[in-house]
Amino acid sequence: MSTMDLPEPTWSRELRRVRLLSAREAETFALLGAGWSNRSISVRMQVTERTVKAHVARILEKLQVESRLQAGLVALSYRHLNESTVSSEKKAG
Repeated sequence: MSTMDLPEPTWSRELRRVRLLSAREAETFALLGAGWSNRSISVRMQVTERTVKAHVARILEKLQVESRLQAGLVALSYRHLNESTVSSEKKAG
């Protein structure tokens, strides 16, 4: 099977786990999806980089993904789904 035959990940299982994140983890998760570095996240959230690294580690564990990149892709998917829902609700209203 070539890489062209592999299905694209939908992240559906990981997206269902987003609700397990604490408020601070969710904030970190959103910033990961926007491509922010640990240093930038720490400045934005007014915490140490060590705290950000701890948040990222817990995000990876809770979402059951292997890397920061995968967590960021899940965050992008999550944001896209929520923006689509909000846009639809605004049009219907």
